Order: sequence, then structure tokens, then C-alpha cells
Amino acid sequence: MKCAACHTELVKKKGEIDLRINGKLYIGRNISYEECPSCGEKVLSPEVSQNLYEKIKHGEFAEETLRIPILEGTYV
Repeated sequence: MKCAACHTELVKKKGEIDLRINGKLYIGRNISYEECPSCGEKVLSPEVSQNLYEKIKHGEFAEETLRIPILEGTYV
């Protein structure tokens, strides 16, 4: 499969991804996905996407507190 953004061949991987759904950040661990080695675009299969959305819909996730660096301001 090729990247929709830059048309480079995607590479299969398994690891951590972040999802933003309805303004909330979710971190998925041990997720199978494909990633573009050129631009970093990540693509989930329809089956993996559906599984993740079902887990979120039914509240099947753990909540953890993470420290995330925040950058403020306008950068020109």
C-alpha cells in the first residue's frame, strides 16, 4: 500500500499510536499499523480501526496520567 500523502510504500509496524476522537486523546499500545518511512503518516486497517472505536465506545480502556510537554505561542 502507498502513502496517500507522499506516495511512498508503507511499512508494517506494531507499536504505540495516538488517536484524537471528539477532542479527547487516546494512546493505543501494541497496535498493528502501516507507517510511511518518508513522512511518518500512520494508517490503520479497517478491522483495527473498528476494534479501537468499539473499545472506546464501550469504555474498555484504562486511564493513566501522563506528563506531556506543552508549547504555547505563535511561531513564525
